[in-house]
Amino acid sequence: MTTHHAVILGAGAAGTAAARALTGQAGIQTTVIAQTDETPYSRMLIKGVAYGAMDPELTQLPLPQVTYIADTVERVDPDACEVHLASTMTITYDSLIVATGSHPRRLASDVPGSEPAAHAGSLMTLHSLEDAVRVREAVLACGGPARIAIYGAGLIASETASALQEKGHQISLIARSPLPGVATFGRSVAARIAADHQARVTTFFGRTISRVGLDGDSTIISLDDGTELTADLVIFALGTTPAAPAPWRTGVDVDERLRAQNHVSVYAAGGVVEHHDDHLGTWRIDHWDDAAAQGAHVAQMLLHELGRNEDPGPYRPRSAHMAMIYGRVIAGAGFTAGPEGAHIQGAEEFVVVHGHGDVIVGVSGIDAVGAVYQWGPRLHETSP
Repeated sequence: MTTHHAVILGAGAAGTAAARALTGQAGIQTTVIAQTDETPYSRMLIKGVAYGAMDPELTQLPLPQVTYIADTVERVDPDACEVHLASTMTITYDSLIVATGSHPRRLASDVPGSEPAAHAGSLMTLHSLEDAVRVREAVLACGGPARIAIYGAGLIASETASALQEKGHQISLIARSPLPGVATFGRSVAARIAADHQARVTTFFGRTISRVGLDGDSTIISLDDGTELTADLVIFALGTTPAAPAPWRTGVDVDERLRAQNHVSVYAAGGVVEHHDDHLGTWRIDHWDDAAAQGAHVAQMLLHELGRNEDPGPYRPRSAHMAMIYGRVIAGAGFTAGPEGAHIQGAEEFVVVHGHGDVIVGVSGIDAVGAVYQWGPRLHETSP
């Protein structure tokens, strides 16, 4: 039997899930390629490092029995079926799964003062384990309650604001939208979270940062309405963009079966992907559980095209995610950026159903984990 070489780029949620699904398959050699010096870790756990007491080593992610190479990918040549690495090594493949994840969005370089502040280490993100360690060290260096500005109000920003406020820090939460978090939570849940923010921290919704300056150990932030804020630490949580090697760079476009467009035997999964299908249109989700589900699905797709198993069908987002924000459990499953349908208000639970066309594609809720999780398997199959 000829050995089929499956190469996976990335050792995060999608990459490791794909590797687990391929491990043990007769006649398939699996190689996982990560960044130089990278030890695989769970990005879902880094918040415990950033504002908790978790040891960074506890975030490490076990890999199945595969060939593991920590050597950053410089570029892929899909025509020659080659992966070119930073060390100048070249790896050939029969099938390729691109699962290189995402980069955090940062403050635009044309904002006055942004580059000097970035070089001084005053502007931070919370996307990687390295970021989490930096945030924790910066907070501890303040020696007590700190003035912390957070730019963004989605899932990561909201969890961070909640956790740091609970620890006694003075939080300024800045968001470009007057009602932030709609794309993440849906409008109704986002409105309730926004009200919680406004009751507990200082909010500047509908505002942007127009200038950044340094004053000793402090950072001065100017907003577009002339407001000035002084912070000991500034955290940016403005979402993510795909982190893909050449020839893609801005993300890998895939069809509904996670096959890369215009390239044979190339698949992609996770935060690096831009989905295009007739069901949801063009969409992208970047959270751990959905990335893992995509990774498992893309491996099954590869095996199907090798004649090893049944067709797994088109990928549909059903994975759930959860966050604790000001003592309330915020949960979602599937695609929650779609239009809202039914609202289910219980004594303590609040659930919103999200539709697209004639099917339910997502559900979100507050203090309704059980209800949200029960909806997951039925998404994309149930009429509103």
